[in-house]
Amino acid sequence: MTARTRAKQRAGVPVDVRAADRRDEWETSWYRERLRDPALIDAGVVVAVGRVGYLAVPVGGTRRGGYISTGDRMAVDCLRDALTGRPGFPRVRMRWSKCRSACHVVAWGEDPPGAEDDDQARGEFYGYSEQAIRAFVAELARGTN
Repeated sequence: MTARTRAKQRAGVPVDVRAADRRDEWETSWYRERLRDPALIDAGVVVAVGRVGYLAVPVGGTRRGGYISTGDRMAVDCLRDALTGRPGFPRVRMRWSKCRSACHVVAWGEDPPGAEDDDQARGEFYGYSEQAIRAFVAELARGTN
């Protein structure tokens, strides 16, 4: 995506959809180190809600779903609206937390595997590399995650 597009405003807060740039380097490098197909980052977008940018990485290849979590209820609405109908983001939907102060989720793609504790299956579903999945599982075993 080369041009910035104004998605909408909610309560006077501007919403922009743009390509990732230097402001998003921390998050893009995090994904670049972990995804099996880091080229998906280039097909992704950043949805900026006010001053906060959310990197959305599309489905493709082995990545069958994605999500963004935030505690900002307005941001969830803005993210859903901005991603709906965009290539690489099928079935955009919201999942509200039962606790209003906890993180809410905007998800896209297929539903993740049912077993919350099957880190291998979930890692593969989200398109992470074998090395990234092994590192995550090892961190969990050490209790550092």
